[in-house]
Order: sequence, then C-alpha cells, then structure tokens
Amino acid sequence: MIIIITMVITIIYEIIDIMQVIRGDSYQSWVYSSASDLIVVDPWLTRKQVFPILEWLLYRDSEKSSYLEQHNQIDAVTHIIITAHFSDHLDLESLKKFKADIPIFTTAEAAKVLIKNHFTNTVIVKPHHKYQLGSFELEVYEAGSPYHSTTFAYTLRDVTSIIFHESHMVDANLSFKNLNACILTVDQVKVLGFIKVSMGIEQAKKMQQKLNAEYLLATGIAPNKTKGLITWLLSIKENYSSLKGVNSACNETGDSLML
Repeated sequence: MIIIITMVITIIYEIIDIMQVIRGDSYQSWVYSSASDLIVVDPWLTRKQVFPILEWLLYRDSEKSSYLEQHNQIDAVTHIIITAHFSDHLDLESLKKFKADIPIFTTAEAAKVLIKNHFTNTVIVKPHHKYQLGSFELEVYEAGSPYHSTTFAYTLRDVTSIIFHESHMVDANLSFKNLNACILTVDQVKVLGFIKVSMGIEQAKKMQQKLNAEYLLATGIAPNKTKGLITWLLSIKENYSSLKGVNSACNETGDSLML
C-alpha cells in the first residue's frame, strides 16, 4: 500500500510540474526533475572516480550505484551542469555514458576538456547571466574564495521553487529573499591546515540563515573517503553524519525533496 501511495504522489507531482531534488550519489552529484526535464549536476556513474592518468594522486570508490543507474534514467537526462573542471566534478568516464550532443553548462576550463573529448553542445556560463534549461532557469553566481575563478555557484528555478547550490565555499556577499533549499558543504576541509576549501557545519548553518533557505542539503559529503597522495595535504573535520539542529533533507543516495 505504501508503495502504491508513493507512486501516486510521484505521478501527481509530475503532472503539476513540481521540482524534485534528488541526491544523485554518495558524494556530490545532484538531479533535478520535473515533468518535462531531467538535469544532472556533476554526474558520477562509475565504480571509481579517479584523477586523470595519475590515479594514485586522488581517487574515490563508489559505495552504491547512482540514482540514474538504479532507475535506468541516464538516457532520460535532458541537460548537464558541470560546476568545475576538477576530476571529482568532471568525470569523463561518467560523461561518456551520455550522448555527445547533450547540452552541458559549465566553465571555460571544463569546456576545453569536453570539446577535446567530442562533446558538441557545451555552453560556457558567466556570473550574473541566466540560461534556460527546458522548464528550468539557471542563474550563475561567482563562487567564494579560493574558487571564484575556477568554478561557480548557481540557482535553479521553476515556476514555483528556487534552489541554490555551491559545491565549495559560498561568496559571503550573496543573499536571497527566500530560497526553498540550499545545497552546501558541511564537512570542513583545509589544505595544509589553513586554506579552507570546504565549509564546516557552523558556517553552513550561518549561510543557510543568510540565504533564507528552508532546507539545507549537504554536498561533498564524507571527504575522508577520498584517497590518494593529495589527501595527505588535507585536514578534515566531518559533520555530515550528525546534522543536528538543521532542517536537512536528501541524506542518502536516491533521497528526494519535493519543492
């Protein structure tokens, strides 16, 4: 009976075109669904995510199949967003599972990699510009330091809802009147002990309040599961497993939030 009720609710949401946000994997991929569009962000569909050529520098094993694989939805994806050219955002082996002409919205550096690998429909996004992704509107913002020149943050909006996503550090100058949800890092990571490249839970809570977001969805989770030589330069303080005092959602692969 519960399964039938869930299926009916899902069908109703699809008919009335409400945004569904889905955790795409056990790390930092996200999926946005509506009745007519399926958008994936930084897709990871392989068993192991590796640094190109020099795997021993940085790699991470998947814990379970991605949401798109579990539900046979790879061919249903209509648009891709890649927020950075780093290998844990731009995973070429995963991207090769999509058609070469699928629209991909990304950075200039990532576009170079994609074009070299025969993707024919890349769009280089710019801060403060808007882009139409089917029924969704993508608006791009500068990322926080030290990522402001290499990656980007964005909002994705439909007729009823808006969500904000920053995969590293939020620009402190950003603010919004009302967000339905924000996707932020909550596990603090520092390089060489002092260069912060990922926010901790307290900073994430403050940003959630400043962004006026109802829900906080954690991304870039469990960074200590990433292995390789580069990780010896990192100091990590994890909080994801104990999100207390936070109105959180989408904590496991495949979990979804209807907005």
